[in-house]
Amino acid sequence: MQISIEEQALIAFVFVIGGLIFGLILEIIIFTRLRIVISKAKWKGAEIIVRAFRGIPIIWMIMVGCYGAILTIDFEYIFGTDTSDLFVEILFISLTLSVLLILARVTSGFIIYYAGKTEGALAATSIVTNLMNFIYFLLGFLIIIQSLGIDVTPLLTLLGVGGLTVALALQPTLSNFFAGIYLLASREFKIGDYIQLDTGEEGYITDMTWRHTIIRPPAKYDVIIPNSKLSTATVTNFGISDKETALTVPVGVGYDSDLNLVEQVTVEVALETVKQVQGETPSKKPYIRYHTFAPSSIDFQVNIYSKNLRDRARIRHEFIKNLSKRYQQEGIDIPFPTSVIISKK
Repeated sequence: MQISIEEQALIAFVFVIGGLIFGLILEIIIFTRLRIVISKAKWKGAEIIVRAFRGIPIIWMIMVGCYGAILTIDFEYIFGTDTSDLFVEILFISLTLSVLLILARVTSGFIIYYAGKTEGALAATSIVTNLMNFIYFLLGFLIIIQSLGIDVTPLLTLLGVGGLTVALALQPTLSNFFAGIYLLASREFKIGDYIQLDTGEEGYITDMTWRHTIIRPPAKYDVIIPNSKLSTATVTNFGISDKETALTVPVGVGYDSDLNLVEQVTVEVALETVKQVQGETPSKKPYIRYHTFAPSSIDFQVNIYSKNLRDRARIRHEFIKNLSKRYQQEGIDIPFPTSVIISKK
């Protein structure tokens, strides 16, 4: 008995929707059980592999439903020729891409994991994931082309010539990309490091993409720095955010000041400020160093230790306020440049 087109379409729809629903149920059941297993497992790789399969069971069950729909519908009646093989080929391509997606996730996951265990490595960056995705999808493209019966040798030659042309046209972009690869391989930075460039930009490294590195100052806005600029800049790396760090504050006092009193008062204010901001005295005592007989003042630097980088700006802010108030109480002058105009008649 011949099934009508409407009935075929209804059955095909049921297959697809059934595959979607079954995939959702399967993913919920599988991942619920796997979370329990992962919580007991000591090997971090188990979590990486499970994460790589997230969403894939749904895609596979939909593909099974689509295959059932292909077997149900009479394509020759609809299109005048049997095109079922074409749709089966599309399903094969989709399956290939899904498998490569899993491999890309697993590979980038393990690279990021083991890089994070290595001291000095820059882990958890977008450039790793993007690079793995590009490599695997390029491989998938070649596999698909080969499966369609197309000779890939001329295509590879064309890609080589075209790649040279594109490289010449995209020199700035490629320089940023390879600079990012260099920074990743050199292990000079890692996520969470607080860095300061010679041009003044500073902040925590939050990510590195194929084009730029993102740093976030304590003010919580993002600074986007091209990788090529970062690789050639003079960079001060303060390390991760929970490490003790020093900050310097330049100060100048008048020539008639008692320098011993200035040193005593300044150190006291620095200690009180750190305790005020962080709730405890620093492990290293603040100190000052006189360095210049300036035109209108004797200049020195105050070196203060903070137990983390997050409080640097606030300690500087409170210290300047407290020091100005204390100097006024002690009668210590903070001079400023003055100009004397002599008029001759």
